Amino acid sequence: MAHCRGISFFFAVWIILPLANGFIINPPSVSRNSKTSLSAGSSHIAGEAHSSLSSSAPSSYLATCIPGLAPALAEELEGIHPEITDISQSGNAAVTFTATREASLNVLCWTRTAHRLLELVAATNQEDQLYDKNDIHTFINQEVNVRDLLGDGMGGLLTLSVKAILNNSRQLPKDLSHSHYTALSIKNALCDVVRDMRGDRPDVDIDNPDVPLVAMLRGYNGGASLSLYRSLHPPGSLHKRGYRQGSAIHKAAMKESLAAGLLMEAGWKGRVDAARNGHDKKSNICLIDPMAGSGSLILEAAMMAADISPGLMRIRCQVPGQSSPPVIRWKSELDTTKLWKEILLDASNRAKTGLEWIRSDQTQLVLRANDIHAGAVEILEDSAEAAGLLTLIDVSSMDCFDLQMNEKDASCLVVTNPPWGVRLTEDVTMSWDALRHFLRDVCPDNTEAWVLSGHKAATASLKLKRNKMVPIQTGDQDLRWVQYIISSNQERRKVHKTGKQTLSTSTSGDRGDDSW
Repeated sequence: MAHCRGISFFFAVWIILPLANGFIINPPSVSRNSKTSLSAGSSHIAGEAHSSLSSSAPSSYLATCIPGLAPALAEELEGIHPEITDISQSGNAAVTFTATREASLNVLCWTRTAHRLLELVAATNQEDQLYDKNDIHTFINQEVNVRDLLGDGMGGLLTLSVKAILNNSRQLPKDLSHSHYTALSIKNALCDVVRDMRGDRPDVDIDNPDVPLVAMLRGYNGGASLSLYRSLHPPGSLHKRGYRQGSAIHKAAMKESLAAGLLMEAGWKGRVDAARNGHDKKSNICLIDPMAGSGSLILEAAMMAADISPGLMRIRCQVPGQSSPPVIRWKSELDTTKLWKEILLDASNRAKTGLEWIRSDQTQLVLRANDIHAGAVEILEDSAEAAGLLTLIDVSSMDCFDLQMNEKDASCLVVTNPPWGVRLTEDVTMSWDALRHFLRDVCPDNTEAWVLSGHKAATASLKLKRNKMVPIQTGDQDLRWVQYIISSNQERRKVHKTGKQTLSTSTSGDRGDDSW
């Protein structure tokens, strides 16, 4: 994979090229002269009584994330665009909201914590339930505006894919309990409606469809409710930034979206924003990861500091389908291609301004990443270079026990994800001993530290009083993002002498499970 070397080249030259050449709409699979257009009159128009999907009116959206990060995602959405409203958490792993098309495109460009960004197409009513593929067909035929969904507005058809996600699957009817066959039933129903209207069928594209559909079914008393969404981005997760392509992935690498969400919970973005807006005095912002591994936390922190959007990074790193995402190919009253180009240009200008601010005399940015394993450090440096961020980061490779702080590290935020015995099992005790020494004996008084752990005993070995804890779940692993405010030397000696740690009970900052 080719990468542009150097941050100034990245923003001054590279991003301009896709704006001129990267927004070519896929040719329609059917000639406008060969078949009747979906946008033309028809004796059978599915969903005619429902609002047009091509309307510029606000739509309903669902953004998904790692379980535990819904509060961070909701807070993030509030700051992206003023036309994002009705933000509401849906469990601990999703957020619903209402937005205009322009606002939704801004979310696609700027969200750091979301995995999927989905626009609601149609949903069953609360009192209605589906039981078999015939019910699926009836739902598609009556509730989905297939003309606007799959028509390209120029007489042709858009390609599609369908993915089914099953929730509470034990309560689903047998005919709808298999995700592959349920997705196939939805695809067939859509194709049947198109065939009835114009005599042909839309093509399926698994890799880069024009309309990636996501069907979410929930079982209840033997029936199923269905919400059908279309994804604004290609199939796959938004957590990928692209700077790790072509490099070996560390076996314990943290997802970029998780790193971004943890940093938001730790207040890093708030610190950066406050420093950027404080023009009356020199701004000092510092972050250190003493056990950085392959660098997820430090790389996401650098992107936030430089005000680089994830969408811009994905395009820069040539992630497929990002320059021309599915959403800009949909039939619309708006010129979405122009809107997307303007949003990317604004993001490019913001990144340029952010980098100029970092280099200015008014800013002192310190980003330090350290890890004892040379292989992990090499991966970190490769990713940082691919992202154009290496010059912002001070990288070292030493034992955390030997790491020291200096004057530039005053008021530094410490964030880290030490090994805790699942994916990394070697030297766990020594690692936590070294981290305890660094936090208790090296960090200045009142240093704020955040530690991610999946093992209660390992966390307790720090012998530090917890101030706040955020439960996080990745896969089958229950984690805790724990905040400590390093106390005075006298208080440290007292805790060390007793050998006990007093875990705070429910504090105003805690969310959810307080079992630790």
